[in-house]
Amino acid sequence: MANSFYELAFWIKLDANPEEELKKIIELIKKYKGEVFYESGLKKRRMAYPIQKEIMGYFGYVLFNGTKETPVKVNEDLRFFKNVLRYLIVKRKVLSSKERPENIPAENIPQQA
Repeated sequence: MANSFYELAFWIKLDANPEEELKKIIELIKKYKGEVFYESGLKKRRMAYPIQKEIMGYFGYVLFNGTKETPVKVNEDLRFFKNVLRYLIVKRKVLSSKERPENIPAENIPQQA
């Protein structure tokens, strides 16, 4: 069965070490047979509204591919990450040119029509 592409967007607490939290998230994805092929830079941002009484945090996202069970398992485990304020996993249908993985042939990557 072919792997699907997913995006995991997240907010990390301002007082946490963002690079360490990103490593934990990537290790979690790998634990469930996912492969991260794109990481956005973590950016310090002001939130539109407070989340758990926080008004600023680090925002970032990673793109990964995996089986259909991978995002389900990652979602279950991310609930217990204390420094991750909020997260969302969505299935990606279209990848931009900068997000395309090098090790996957271009004909296997969904593109905009």
